Amino acid sequence: MTKFQILTVGLLFNAFSLHSNAQSQEETPVVESQQPAPAILSSRVEADKQALGNLFSITQYHPNYLLPITYVTNPNASGNQDLTPENVDNAEAKFQLSVKLPLYLRESSADGLYFGFTLTSFWQLYNSEVSKPFRETNYQPEIFYQQDADITLLGYDFNAFQIGFNHMSNGQSGERSRSWNRIYASVLFSDYDDIYYLKTWYRLPEDEKTDPLDPTGDDNPDINDYYGRMEFGYGTRMGQFKLLALVRNNLNINNNRGSIQLDITYPISNRYEVLLQYFNGYGDSLIDYNRSQERIGLGFQLTFL
Repeated sequence: MTKFQILTVGLLFNAFSLHSNAQSQEETPVVESQQPAPAILSSRVEADKQALGNLFSITQYHPNYLLPITYVTNPNASGNQDLTPENVDNAEAKFQLSVKLPLYLRESSADGLYFGFTLTSFWQLYNSEVSKPFRETNYQPEIFYQQDADITLLGYDFNAFQIGFNHMSNGQSGERSRSWNRIYASVLFSDYDDIYYLKTWYRLPEDEKTDPLDPTGDDNPDINDYYGRMEFGYGTRMGQFKLLALVRNNLNINNNRGSIQLDITYPISNRYEVLLQYFNGYGDSLIDYNRSQERIGLGFQLTFL
């Protein structure tokens, strides 16, 4: 991402029963039975519904995580006035905060209109030479309508549909400014162990800039060619490990560009997971939208998959 939301819970019950024989007083053999684990989305959907019933709650939208240490191969220094190609560090911290809250819900359901907000920051935490600045911060406010579904087709359950408006900006001005607006549609579907997510968008056109310092006009007219025109997500569980993959692509055969992000997590409590994140491609951040990057980071996130 729409960075989509998924939670896996495996439950296994062993039931043992003893049967007495009145004549022989012998015990019958222990009988073992298993109750299958719930489908991959069941617990997350139920938790979201309970949270929506709490007037004081704000729920997760995209993953919330802190990567205290990441290594990026090609960081763009132009996102901060104090950074230069000579003093920008390849090592930096990255964190993301993402929440959603309902604006209108249909009675006794999770269907309705939501406001979502996602903040992603890239922090030169180890760069003492320039006082450890934030290299780039991206802001994504959006409004979307979500409709739960109960459709089964070709062995897949179609769980939810979304349509919405997304604004993405780095909050800068002048030559450092990056922003765009999109109308998007997405669908979430799953089978017993896996979850799939498909999203596409239409970029709202902007006027061409007459001058690079012009505050109006398009900051990044070719962003679709790099960031992409659609994204596909896949999540699964492998024992206690969980994998979330996100692939973006510009759908241009002759000049194909895109990105892939892999998140591998392992639980350390009911609330937190260790996170290993790998990214390769374009659009790691808005300031880097047209610069190919490779990043790997280690940290923690709130339980999400």
